[in-house]
Amino acid sequence: MKRSALFLVVFGTIFQVGVALADTKLGYIDSEILKEQMPELRSVRRQLEQLEQEYTREASERESKLVKLQEDFRKQELLMSEARKTQLQADFDKQVQELQEFGQQRFGPEGELMKKNIALSEPIFEKINTALKVIAEEDGYDFIFDVAGNGAIVYAGEKHNLTEKLLQRLKEESEGAAKGK
Repeated sequence: MKRSALFLVVFGTIFQVGVALADTKLGYIDSEILKEQMPELRSVRRQLEQLEQEYTREASERESKLVKLQEDFRKQELLMSEARKTQLQADFDKQVQELQEFGQQRFGPEGELMKKNIALSEPIFEKINTALKVIAEEDGYDFIFDVAGNGAIVYAGEKHNLTEKLLQRLKEESEGAAKGK
């Protein structure tokens, strides 16, 4: 008797989970396609690339100055007093430290490039999330996933791909906003 009761409980639980999953509607988008096709995201990417090039150029200039300073030091090292050598080495070490700090300030995880990326991208992502919410509510989606990058979805039928629908909605909203101005 105990076995049959346990079987009924387990079967009932599995059946309920199956029914719940059958009623769940899933969809997905590919954010890589969004990045390629949305003019706003392409513009952000261009701005960030330009800023990165500017920072890289500035870092290269600083590094070149350090290399020249080190070469000059080596050429004149034999003619310098120990006190002068110590002073120049300290100046050199300080400039190396400043270059490393420059790199962190510009390229680090909390650097200017990352902050600029967030500042430029956040309004666009808010717009995308709002449009996704509208699509989910209108079409009854329970979950919408992003399959780009290292997404956890290993298979999804194309009929669940909402990327084009999202792009169309964002385009319509942009056109509506432009007409409203």
